[in-house]
Amino acid sequence: MEDTGEFEIQKIGENDFHVLKNLGKGTYGQVVMAREKKTGKIVALKMVKKDRTNLKVFLHELCVSIYLSSYEGIIFTYAAFMDSVDYYVLTQDLAPAGSLCSLIQPGVGIPEVMVKRCALQLTRALEYMHSKALVHRDVKPDNVLLMDKECHHIKLSDFGMTQIAGTLVSSMSPVIPYMSPELCKLKCNETIVLDSSVDLWAFGVLLYVAFTGSFPWRTAMEDDQLFQKFIYWQKNFDQVPPPRHWTELNKKAQGLFHSLLSQDPKSRNPISTVLNHLEFPWGEEDIPEETFEIVIQEDDVEMKDYENKVIIIEGEEELIVVENHGDIECIILNDESFSSSSNSTMLLFMDNSSLTLGSEVEII
Repeated sequence: MEDTGEFEIQKIGENDFHVLKNLGKGTYGQVVMAREKKTGKIVALKMVKKDRTNLKVFLHELCVSIYLSSYEGIIFTYAAFMDSVDYYVLTQDLAPAGSLCSLIQPGVGIPEVMVKRCALQLTRALEYMHSKALVHRDVKPDNVLLMDKECHHIKLSDFGMTQIAGTLVSSMSPVIPYMSPELCKLKCNETIVLDSSVDLWAFGVLLYVAFTGSFPWRTAMEDDQLFQKFIYWQKNFDQVPPPRHWTELNKKAQGLFHSLLSQDPKSRNPISTVLNHLEFPWGEEDIPEETFEIVIQEDDVEMKDYENKVIIIEGEEELIVVENHGDIECIILNDESFSSSSNSTMLLFMDNSSLTLGSEVEII
């Protein structure tokens, strides 16, 4: 028996479990599904390679995991560990639906309602950790475990990098999209004082990835063009349009991400800010109901370049105004002038290359 001062950790043996199948494998080890022979309970065994860590580091993760286990939004870890020839092993409740990472479709994400369920539960789990002066430091979809495929019940996991706020931390390798700018720019032998703002940043990136199915950038560094476009937009939020890959979010949702992903750690809003943004839609606003859609068919107008091109109608008087709508150019007209036109209204416009934002084209 080993005593941590707050709880006792029991040492168990390999023969106490029957391994059923592999759940995942990584650089530091693997996770397997196993049945405890004594009770018949199905659990997850996290097996950490001894050549990738040491006993002190492993016991730190184990103790933090046990300490946080009382909270329902954090995966339960048993006060026991196994010391095999090649692995240190801890035992956790099984998450039957896998991880959030496995649920996110590349380029698509997951439904907005599910993103918001995750946002609510992760906000509370991180608030709980931060109230204990603990910073997770590795918030990402891989470390969000699902008790069901609809995200009604999820649990935060993997506390191998968790440290107390105020600890001096150094650079980490490799640099990943979830890392905040202040961590990304650390040089060898440099340190920063750890605080919860690094979790806020990672949480913002996680929500973006879950919503869109894509990373907002490769790294939050100056040489990453996507990141630089985001920073420029952030500094001129009301003056310039958002970068193309942020247009899936509406203005209010964009504001939420700006508050979580502030370049200045001290300016990042509290994580509870997310709770104020769950009641309204995050997706791009729908086209108003009074607008019309017209598809120009090849046999209607002799113009092959415009086959199946959708023209969205809204605007004023009897002029078509070209505006930007995401990645396409829209030609716009109000429904009063549209309805006053004949049934065979023809849209007269020039080659697409001559259409610029704000240009007007007469309808006949």
